[in-house]
Order: sequence, then structure tokens, then C-alpha cells
Amino acid sequence: MLKIFLFLLIFFSLGSLHPFVVINDLSPDEIWTKTEFVMSEHVGYSGYINVNQTMDANLFYTFWESLDENPNAPVLLWLQGGPGCSSLWGLFKENGPLLIQSDGSLLTNPWTWNNNYAILYIDNPVGAGYSYVTNPKGYVTSESQMSQDLYTALKVFFSKYTKYSTNDFYVFGESYAGKYVPAICYRIHEDGNQLNLKGFGIGDGFSDPIPQVNYFADYSYSTGLIDEKERIDIKLLEADLKLQIENQEWDNCLENFLQILHQISEFAGGINYYDIRRYQPYDSQPITKFLNSQSVKDTLGANADWEDCSTNVQDYLKIDFCKSVKPLVDVLIQSGYKALFYSGQFDLIVNYMGSSDFIEQINWSGKQNWIDSDRIVWKNNDEVVGYVKNYQNLFHIFINKAGHMSPMDQPQNTLDMVSRFINNKPFS
Repeated sequence: MLKIFLFLLIFFSLGSLHPFVVINDLSPDEIWTKTEFVMSEHVGYSGYINVNQTMDANLFYTFWESLDENPNAPVLLWLQGGPGCSSLWGLFKENGPLLIQSDGSLLTNPWTWNNNYAILYIDNPVGAGYSYVTNPKGYVTSESQMSQDLYTALKVFFSKYTKYSTNDFYVFGESYAGKYVPAICYRIHEDGNQLNLKGFGIGDGFSDPIPQVNYFADYSYSTGLIDEKERIDIKLLEADLKLQIENQEWDNCLENFLQILHQISEFAGGINYYDIRRYQPYDSQPITKFLNSQSVKDTLGANADWEDCSTNVQDYLKIDFCKSVKPLVDVLIQSGYKALFYSGQFDLIVNYMGSSDFIEQINWSGKQNWIDSDRIVWKNNDEVVGYVKNYQNLFHIFINKAGHMSPMDQPQNTLDMVSRFINNKPFS
């Protein structure tokens, strides 16, 4: 049974910034809770959607209406990867209206995607972030199970937020969401596209393992992280992993994938394989402390502890890790949905080389024209910020000076990218 918390009107402040106002508007429906809150000038909504009452599986969401108050603003769903990482990382560290600083304070994000778009963040799948499941059998072990839960949540969401039910809808995500995004879009498509899905975007996404694990050595060698001898060593590990995938030996695939990355990092003196400019991991302590403070949990209506990435979710999805969703991508692009893939220059773990190979192998009527198309220079404010390859509804964009999480590293340019993509504005 989904626990429902009733809140009185609460006023409090975080540090010296951004007072919250909580306005209670919770539904008595067992599968649905909603809390409205105001954070400075930003209005947000959050709560839980029960997607499996037998297992008591609950997905946490937070929704932000477009800051330009456009009633027809496209609705964007944002999904983090992992598997098992919270989409609130994207909210507070990448493209949301407020960013958490190293000292735990909040700063308005001038380049938020929320400027012109309504954004829905869902901690997906159950067990990620604030989302939770009471019965362990409710954890998902496949993209099919994940997409069923998420689709249930989306249908409930749009049935409650009816004024957005006919707006254009896009699904965005990064990293392991390179599998989540095609899976949920395909399920929407197969059910007759009742949610007005127009397209999707995947940043540094892991979607098709065989081509994408084939370039760790080449990328690392081309950027000077390893020498020729080390490159040969890594190529042997890649070949072993590729053979394992071809033979559908899923059990140790994730461990062997990580072994390659750890070996490269060791060769290179401890580089961060999410951003090869760094020699330190990302600091998740400020956001973890913020989202686990009781005042913030009360405000958001969250009744679970928050962690940036769940090992439980990862463990249950281990056997899914090296399975491809390319057949779903093939169908979506052939069906005419707009598709944006973008890659950060300094990302090793899902690098541009591997993503380019995967995208060139997508089977659709425009495949040869895509391969033959010229890549163009993309400028923002007269500065070269990346390179774009496009034919019809398919885009692949190389983002200069970005790692695995491009919206965090290049917020202004990724906002420009998303706006051009959604509004059909040329990159030239």
C-alpha cells in the first residue's frame, strides 16, 4: 500500500536562499500522490505513482512547468542512466531550473531547459533515487519490465495533468538511459502513440553494446591515454567482451565491461572515464546531503532515502546490461520520430567513435543517405561548439569540451542544441 503523507502549509529556507512553500493537493487515490511547492519563483510538483500494487512499486516524479508560462510548451521527460541512478541528478546538476553548489546552496540555472519546456523527472526504475519497492520481486530485470512500469506512470501522470495531455512530448536521457529511452518510446509507439510522442534525445547513451565496446582502445590511444602496447592489451579485452555478447553470456558482462575501463584508467594514472580531463570522481556529497535532509524530503513528499545510484537496481539489471535495444531504435527512426544522439568530446565510457558506429548501423530507409551526408560545423554566438551530422529525422552531434554529462559541462550549448532540435531550426 502506497503511504500517503499529508502536509500542512510549511515555510522554511535552505541556507539563505529559495524559501519553499508547500501546498497540499494530494489525491485520495491509492496509486497517486501530488505535492505542489514553490522554490523561489519556480513552481514544482512532486509525488509518487504506484506502478505495481501487488509489489508496492512506486516511481517518484517531480514536474516543472515551463518558465515562459506557455500553455503549449512541449513536455520533456528526463531519465538518468546507471542503471539505477536518480534523475534528480539531471534536475539539480544538469538541466533543471536550480543547481546545487558544492556548499549545498541553490543557484538559479540561466541555461535550464525549463526556460521554454515543461520537464518531468522520474526516478526510474523502481529503486532508483526516491523511488522504492516493498517486495524485491518488484525490481525490474529487463527493459521490457522497466518500460511497462514507466509507461504506467506516464499514463497516470498525463491523466492527472490533463492540460499537458495534448502537448508535444519528447523523451530525453543519458548514459544507460540510452536503453531506457528507446524502450519507453517503443512501448508508446506500439500502443498507438497516445501520448503525442514527437521524438527523443540520447546523450552519451549506451544502446548497442557490440559496436560501442569496440572503441575503448582506439579512443584512448587517439587521445594519448595509452600507448601502442597498452592499446593491444585493451583490444584483447574488447575482443573477449564482444565474443561474450555474441554468445549471449550475460552473467559477467557488466564486470568485464568495467574491467576494461578500470584498466585504461590505471594505465592513464587514474583518469575519470566519464571525463578524461578529470582525475577525480564527481562529488555527490552536496546533492546527497541536500536530498536526504528531512525538510527537503517533507517538501517533496519523498518517503524514502535518496542515493545517487542504487546498487540494488544495478544488480537486478546486470543480465540486461549487454543486451541491445537497436531493433527498437530501427523501428522508431523508420517510423519518423525525431532522433537526437549527442556525444561529449571527452567521454570515454560511451565515446563518440562507438556511438558513430552504432548510429551508422541503424536500419532505416535513409541509412545510405545518412552515411553519405556531410557533417557541418555548429556555432553558438559565433563560437564553434560542435559538429552535426543529420539526414531527415536523425541527428548525431559532437559537443566540444564536454564529458559524459554534456548538459553539466556545456549548459548553454546543450540548451541551444535541444531548442534547435525541437523547433526544427538548422544548426548551420
